[in-house]
Amino acid sequence: MGRNYIFEDIEFYDYINDCVPYFIGFFLLENLLSIILKKKDLYLFKDSFSSLSTGLSTIIWEKIVPSTFLASIEFVIVLYIWRYHRLIDIAEDNKIASIICFLSVDFGYYWFHRLAHEVNYMWATHVTHHSSEKYNLTTALRQSVFQIYTSWVFYLPLGLFIPPQMYMFHKQFNTIYQYWIHTKYIGKLGPLEWIINTPSHHRVHHARNPRYIDRNYAGTLIIWDRMFGTFIEEEEEVFYGLVHPLGSHDPTWCQIHHWYEMYQQAKQYPAWGDKIRVYLNGPGWHPGTARLGDVNEIPMPTKEDIPERLGQPLPALLNSYVFVHFMLISIASLAVLAIYEHSLGYYKTGAVMVYLYLSLTCFGAIFDRKRFAMLAELIRLVMFIGCTWEIQSSVVQYMRLFYFISAGWMIANNISSSTFKTIKKD
Repeated sequence: MGRNYIFEDIEFYDYINDCVPYFIGFFLLENLLSIILKKKDLYLFKDSFSSLSTGLSTIIWEKIVPSTFLASIEFVIVLYIWRYHRLIDIAEDNKIASIICFLSVDFGYYWFHRLAHEVNYMWATHVTHHSSEKYNLTTALRQSVFQIYTSWVFYLPLGLFIPPQMYMFHKQFNTIYQYWIHTKYIGKLGPLEWIINTPSHHRVHHARNPRYIDRNYAGTLIIWDRMFGTFIEEEEEVFYGLVHPLGSHDPTWCQIHHWYEMYQQAKQYPAWGDKIRVYLNGPGWHPGTARLGDVNEIPMPTKEDIPERLGQPLPALLNSYVFVHFMLISIASLAVLAIYEHSLGYYKTGAVMVYLYLSLTCFGAIFDRKRFAMLAELIRLVMFIGCTWEIQSSVVQYMRLFYFISAGWMIANNISSSTFKTIKKD
């Protein structure tokens, strides 16, 4: 169940936490439907893993970040403005104010989202969400841990006249709404296409087709795109992912890679003005182009380039190994968080979250075929066995036994089987 959070004496309810089981249930249902309909190109486990691992990373970050202020900056700043600088007092059940709040949150999201595509340093905090080569409900969960540190500015004016509980309700609704539009199974919705953001509109937004780049920024209402000239209809086949593919499933690299790429680009230019423009202009900018770059330089996607972008698959047995361990440690960690967080305290909860992140990193290294991947995974298994040795819980004992078997299986196969030799870079 969701939880009530209290900042000073202001309490709000965590509706997003309530929705997590439904998020999981619907993407499992979509995956099952793709199997039944034999749409094998809709889901790919390593791509879904990257989406889920970045989503888990946001939860991990919230639990280990040393300050509530940093973890909840989108709420805390609005609360501060409302408490000390509000212009009027409005009742929390005021219907007109609620409608205004809904529109204001969505309007703020539109402009944050637009600038997150048009300003390179902001794109670095949003690019994670667009790095999936597939488009399904797991893509909605592929989130950046740093995005809130650029988006919070766009909601500041609401603190002048909107009660914080009302703001938080609509802010969460705006986020929850956007989950269902990350699907290919829902076509166009007739007259609703003129008003709300739909799966069709959002498929365009996630496209790497040149004509679709930087379009359809809407959160809930598509009217903002229509008003400000950024709307385009879904007409040609959509190809997903970044213009230049990420090519990695490491959760850390997925979060920070564009910062490194900006740094490398800025190093190429001797003029300080050009170095600064790398961060302030669009992601496609370079000297000699307009602020947002030249869309004609973006390669036209084809079906033939998809296999290369997806990379070489893992052997089936190893893929199954990663799937089982990923599900086991993720579910176990979230269960610990939901049931035992308050009794464990900050440090033990933080240790569980750090171990979960270490696990995600090891799985990502396996998918990336890193030379150190199998050694890192063996160390991860041994760490769990050692750190839980004195815990007598039957659930932990069964997990420990499974980790023992996994470690033995890994050692045996690493010595005598070609299964793990395929992990080495070709």
